[in-house]
Amino acid sequence: MSLAGRFLTLLGLRWFATGLIIPVATLLPLERGLSLAELGVAMAAQGVVVLLLEVPSGALTDSWGRRPVFLLSALVAAAGYTLTLTAGSTLAFALAWAVSGAFRALDSGALEAWFVDAENARGAAHEVPSGLARAGSVISGAIATGALLTAGLLAVAPWSTGTTLAVPFVLAIVVVLVQGVVAAVLMEAAPPRAGSTGAVWASALRGGVSLVTRPGLRGLAAAMVVAAVGVVALETFMPVRLAELSGDRAEAAARMGVVAAAAWGLAALGSAIAARVLRRCAPRPVAVVLVTIEGLGLLAMSLAAGPELLVAGYWLGYLVHTGFGSTYNALVHARVDDAHRGTALSITSMAFLGSASLGGVLLGLLAEHTSPSSGLLAGAVAMALAAVMIAASTRSSRDVVAPTPRSA
Repeated sequence: MSLAGRFLTLLGLRWFATGLIIPVATLLPLERGLSLAELGVAMAAQGVVVLLLEVPSGALTDSWGRRPVFLLSALVAAAGYTLTLTAGSTLAFALAWAVSGAFRALDSGALEAWFVDAENARGAAHEVPSGLARAGSVISGAIATGALLTAGLLAVAPWSTGTTLAVPFVLAIVVVLVQGVVAAVLMEAAPPRAGSTGAVWASALRGGVSLVTRPGLRGLAAAMVVAAVGVVALETFMPVRLAELSGDRAEAAARMGVVAAAAWGLAALGSAIAARVLRRCAPRPVAVVLVTIEGLGLLAMSLAAGPELLVAGYWLGYLVHTGFGSTYNALVHARVDDAHRGTALSITSMAFLGSASLGGVLLGLLAEHTSPSSGLLAGAVAMALAAVMIAASTRSSRDVVAPTPRSA
């Protein structure tokens, strides 16, 4: 199997599990008695863990290796989903989200860094932006498939609402364990770096932390801090508003599965288009346009008085959601070398997840005292600000489009 084929296969498995739980991730805690504010607090546990582990785990990826860290992330994901199955209180859900934070920290850069390293090693660095956008299509398609499967399950399941909302987590556990087995087969192990494990890890950590002081990466990380607020609004308040309009959480979960599946299908289409655009355009202006469109989707959701505009705004946001993430990562890769790639991805992931967790608390409180529409409006404003910050970020020498070789 080709390098791209192995990379896309592993991505598909990893994000299929996420697709399974997207329609129920916020509704299960609410069904078990949590308020919106309590849900925000529980989700914040993930951000705390990410803040503590993200950069050290990135250094672990750069020192220990991409393959073992990716394998470990699958085991930790299974543990987090298992804890969610038994959670019944704010504290229990917070513990489950905390373990998920460890999974997200370990997972944030290992597989992508492995792919980019391999592309660079074969002299195909110019293929990275479009390759990551193609990966975005696979991610979106896998999530859409998982969400659609959950939607079908919710529509026909004979169990109680509480049991039905938990079943997708059981399926996700199976998928991530399969992912680990497949990764062990498809990812070749890199030769160990010279020196003791601790010394190599410490060196990678120091070098990675120093990346934050570079103007280009510093500006991009700051933009991701802001954009994360918009993303958490998109993910948190769509099912809440849909339940608000339908008046029944189980019905909303079933409808949300179909809506989310279509949204991720659109995201796959958007990423495929972005892959073509990135062969001709520099990543930075593409990223600015995409994040602006996502903000417009949030604005439409905020202003929606009925389900039609709400769903349309959600779909508009997701049409560009994965494409923006891939384009943003291409900007990051252009500013780092292979020795610190995992740590650099972890820094931006830390910026995203830490901000998303804090933003979840603040947006939850805002929605609790006003309405979910206010949370969506705040997310739209955050996306607009992120667009301005990316546009103003320091240019890299690789922010220009390299011509594709005729042999490619």
